[in-house]
Amino acid sequence: MSVKTRSLVFVTFLGNFVVVGLLVAAFTTDRWVEADARRHNSTESTGRVNLGLFSGSKELNVGYGVRRHDISVPQFIATEPDIMSYWLWLGTAVGGGLALFSSTVGAIAAVLKSASRRKRRGTVVLLFVANIASVLSHLIAFACWLAQFLIHLHNNVLSREDQNNFWYTTGLARLGFSFHLVILGIAIIVVNIICLIVAAYLERREHRPTTELLCDEKTQGVIMLY
Repeated sequence: MSVKTRSLVFVTFLGNFVVVGLLVAAFTTDRWVEADARRHNSTESTGRVNLGLFSGSKELNVGYGVRRHDISVPQFIATEPDIMSYWLWLGTAVGGGLALFSSTVGAIAAVLKSASRRKRRGTVVLLFVANIASVLSHLIAFACWLAQFLIHLHNNVLSREDQNNFWYTTGLARLGFSFHLVILGIAIIVVNIICLIVAAYLERREHRPTTELLCDEKTQGVIMLY
């Protein structure tokens, strides 16, 4: 395998490595949804709510200072099933987890392939499978959370208790940077797949059968004689 082909494969390792970092950051941050909070009966009361996949925070100020409350998203879904869909949340978490696993496998396979000088078809297949599985898993997480936001969280991210105290977030919620990390991951994996297609094409050219090369040489010789 030529240096050019191995370099392309190594680029996919870097891509998968970055994607793993992006997914870890997305899982551990609470900026999947960000929302400002207001009160119907007060212009001075302000608040802010951040929700991640597993944790979040709520900061509400009724005029006596900001009070911060930590939010456990799984518990929030259990106690407020009308505000968030459990299945859409689960689809996002499972999709993100599968994407993390697939990208890790893709990174390991890329290292093995780029370090080897021999043509190993099994490794190439594993690279394609891992990267395709990763982009599909990313798309599942993306679609599930986008649906969660459009159907539920766009209108409200507050508990019924907060709503009963005249707080609202209608029209004040937006998708946060944690969600956009998933979109960036999709773009990187697509680039990885393009690199793998080019690398596979170059490798196939480098390992053309000897008989085919001889046939080409004879054909060229006949053309020259003609």
